[in-house]
Amino acid sequence: MLRIENLSVSYDNKLAVDNLSIYLRTGMIYGLVGPNGAGKSTVIKTITGLLPFYAGKIYYNEYLLKKNRQQIRKLFGYAPEDPELLPYLTGREFLSMIAGLRQTADIESQVHSLIELAGLSRKADELIKSYSHGMRQKVSLAGALIGNPPFLILDEALNGLDPVSLYNIRSYLQQRAKSGAVILLASHVLELVENWCDRVIVMHRGKLLGEFDPKEETEKPFSEKFIELIKAANQAE
Repeated sequence: MLRIENLSVSYDNKLAVDNLSIYLRTGMIYGLVGPNGAGKSTVIKTITGLLPFYAGKIYYNEYLLKKNRQQIRKLFGYAPEDPELLPYLTGREFLSMIAGLRQTADIESQVHSLIELAGLSRKADELIKSYSHGMRQKVSLAGALIGNPPFLILDEALNGLDPVSLYNIRSYLQQRAKSGAVILLASHVLELVENWCDRVIVMHRGKLLGEFDPKEETEKPFSEKFIELIKAANQAE
């Protein structure tokens, strides 16, 4: 499980996340949605250790992030919206390097499988500097999946992927969830989280507005409920 307790994050004299508490259970895919400025990326950067200054507690299983940062880094795979890759390596070389750093068994076989999964085969041995945005996203995603980490954190990481790659990644994430992984997917594409996720967490201006089952049978689809929720929050301010 991934547990966030009373998380508050401030920067530039602005409260970006305001007393957020959520509990992510194993075996599930969670969506994290909200308008621009909701605090989604701040939450992601905080729980991955990129923003070290915050109030509250973050647990990966029984490990508290503030006290077990190095150990926790081995537990999760992270793919951001704008990945920083090494442009003068090929995609295959980059993934092999990540696999080596993670001390992954059977590096060649796992890298080959992830290249196939992400649809990188035709470009795997070309330099990353020649890749399109979508191809760079594929490399970043494949890197996050190396070693089958028990926690996967994807921050707008599916932008620019083609339909075949999206289908393959979705099937893979569903299998990982069934095997006990915790998956958090931040996205602004409501249809995607509605179709992919078991639960969806809605944020607005740093606060939690609610958590929903997007597939629950109601008179309104989740996307419509989301818009109504945001409108109500704006009117209440």
